[in-house]
Amino acid sequence: MNFIVYFLVFINFLWSIYLFYFLYKRKSFSKNDQIQTSTGLKINITRFNPFNDLGGDQSFILTILDQNNTGAIITSLHNRDITRIYAKAVKDGEGDNITLSKEEKSAIVKTIKS
Repeated sequence: MNFIVYFLVFINFLWSIYLFYFLYKRKSFSKNDQIQTSTGLKINITRFNPFNDLGGDQSFILTILDQNNTGAIITSLHNRDITRIYAKAVKDGEGDNITLSKEEKSAIVKTIKS
């Protein structure tokens, strides 16, 4: 059982590294940055600070939507001790049977408007 958990954590870690590397090579990002791809995907990265005791915008939300505003958001919450990554489905510009935070809703709106 422990082997499966460690394997899944390792695969998730490798996927995150690949995603960050791909996005970094594609373009350097500012606080709010949109990418319009040739396939019609709308991609937005929003950096924010979810905790009052930390300095800087070290957390981010990666929003990936298609023409129908359906896709996914990946939220990374960085704390001093740990970084947590969450993935949520988006359908028609809203959470698909899931509650979204105010930052996630704002990131979706910015992506739709881009």
